[in-house]
Amino acid sequence: MKDVKSVVAQNLGILRKQKGLTQAELAERLNYSDKAISRWEKGDTLPDLNVLYEICEFYGITMNDLVGETEPQAKIESKKERDIRAYGAWICCFAGVSIWLIAAIIYFIYDTVKGNGQPPWIVFVWAVPLSCVAVLLFGKNVFNWIVKFILSSVCAWATLASIYLHLVFFTSVENAYNFWPIFFIGIPVQAILFLMQKLAKYGYLREKSKAEDILEEQESDDN
Repeated sequence: MKDVKSVVAQNLGILRKQKGLTQAELAERLNYSDKAISRWEKGDTLPDLNVLYEICEFYGITMNDLVGETEPQAKIESKKERDIRAYGAWICCFAGVSIWLIAAIIYFIYDTVKGNGQPPWIVFVWAVPLSCVAVLLFGKNVFNWIVKFILSSVCAWATLASIYLHLVFFTSVENAYNFWPIFFIGIPVQAILFLMQKLAKYGYLREKSKAEDILEEQESDDN
């Protein structure tokens, strides 16, 4: 069995060449110096586990692939995949803009028909959560978890604000102003959204722990 350091060093060089990158270009992508990349590929030293995992994510491989003696295959994004992602981003923009366009049309028609009546400005308030929902639905494979978390949070709070403002200004409910505690609902909702992201990260932590075990086993076998 080869030394784990030499295996990882060899695989790092193979993966970089599969991506068609120079050591300087890879160093720029990973925010390290080209000298560090050179030392890694020569086997003089190895990056720590967090950096190794970052490298695995960059190449689209697992830690098993990186420490294995079988030649790894980097995931290279094809032009078709890039086009699909770009198309998805444009669909998200179109969906979001469409919601606001519909809101503007409703506002204009109501203002024209009612004349001097109060235009339903609330449609623009409702457009905020609805546009967030539209973007989330069409962009589930486009955005990362941070963007999804922000959009979900905005959607939750904007929905509560829309309900409250609708009750206060556009219904005959007495003492509608007293419904402000509805915003307390947003606290557990925000907590749920946060926990959902934590659960999503659990997969990352579990794989990272598995990677640590693999490296420990490799080192113990070499010793």
